[in-house]
Amino acid sequence: MYWTYRLQAGTLGIMTALAEPVAHAFLEDEGDRSGLRLLMLAHVFTDLNQGVLPVMIPFLVTQRHLTLAAAATLVLAANLLGSVVQLIFGHLSDRRSTAWVIGAALVVASAGTALIGLAPTLPLMLAGAMLSGFGVAAFHPEASRFSNYFAGRRRASGMSFFTVGGYIGFAIGPVVATPLLLAFGLHGITLLIVPAIVVAVLLVRELPRFNAVRTSAHRAHRERPGSNDWRGFSIMSIMVGLRSTAFLAAVTFMPVFAMRVVHVNPTLQSLTLFTLLVGGALGTMIGGLLGDRLDRRRVISVSLVLTALSAGAIAYTGAAFHLFALLIVLAPLFGISLGISAGVLVVLGQEYLPKSIGIASGVTLGLANTVGGIAAPIFGHIGDRFGLISLFATIAAFAVLALASSLVMPAPARYRKTLRPAGAAHP
Repeated sequence: MYWTYRLQAGTLGIMTALAEPVAHAFLEDEGDRSGLRLLMLAHVFTDLNQGVLPVMIPFLVTQRHLTLAAAATLVLAANLLGSVVQLIFGHLSDRRSTAWVIGAALVVASAGTALIGLAPTLPLMLAGAMLSGFGVAAFHPEASRFSNYFAGRRRASGMSFFTVGGYIGFAIGPVVATPLLLAFGLHGITLLIVPAIVVAVLLVRELPRFNAVRTSAHRAHRERPGSNDWRGFSIMSIMVGLRSTAFLAAVTFMPVFAMRVVHVNPTLQSLTLFTLLVGGALGTMIGGLLGDRLDRRRVISVSLVLTALSAGAIAYTGAAFHLFALLIVLAPLFGISLGISAGVLVVLGQEYLPKSIGIASGVTLGLANTVGGIAAPIFGHIGDRFGLISLFATIAAFAVLALASSLVMPAPARYRKTLRPAGAAHP
């Protein structure tokens, strides 16, 4: 257990260290690196709350005497509220500057998680889960908008760097929370509010700078003039929902797949999930590089091809080999494959809705993930009835459906102008 924990912590350190020079290369010529770094740090400590809650469930069962079903309602409560909040705050951020929401949402998310640890009754725990989900959901639309502003022209690279923060936060949640839970019990989770407050103070200090960059972005037409392409965005949203369903199903059931199909101990099953998330972060950085150089739609399509192949390979490994050595390689490959499209699809959504960047970000970062979370019980039923190998085969099928959706996405207006034949008349 000790060495697994050290490996996870060390790998996160390496991943974070690699992200910084990558961001420097992305934004070398333009963009605000320090602003983007601050938003990425805030993203880490916001999405950390999503990684902490699953780790708390065994302690809630033993120390608060909850059933597994009751504990699972905490996750559902956070996701359902988040789906509404994402759209509301996305709509608000499209109409006025709400940079203050970024720091406030970070603190609210951490306070909600702390309340779950302190609450003696299920209703109070549900209130904490909803508060945490509210904070996480409120954070993303405005934070992704300012990531767009700070990234300069290399928006796919900048958005991917910002998205990596979410992967790191999700992955680091168990690494940080487990020692606190073992040392102090559920009350120890309240300590996580300290770094959240520190980062929020840094964000508040930078509010004048945030407001200035928004004004500058409007002046430079960062939110490009033109009409929203709701048809293209709707097709993309279907793809994002299918993709998110595949991702969340894999994250939810990878540990139990490792334990029941490959027959590893609980320590190694958590390591399998950890490598999947690390792979997702690395894939996101790769996708950012590709998305600034190639048609973003094709980057997404290639990502989904690789995702379907790697999910199918995981299912085949479970059916034919039962080898942990293969699974520990395939899990991060799945994460890399899916991660390639993570930041790119956020930018593509913003290009479909240049007048509604907040709503676009709310859907691509939040609402689609909620759809995936709601679909998780369906995958659980498939696993119960047909087995975990069939479950991962279904994940591969969802990736194929997402791929099919990506292939019919129309080009955003900026691509249509770029791809116009040389001899064509210009309006």
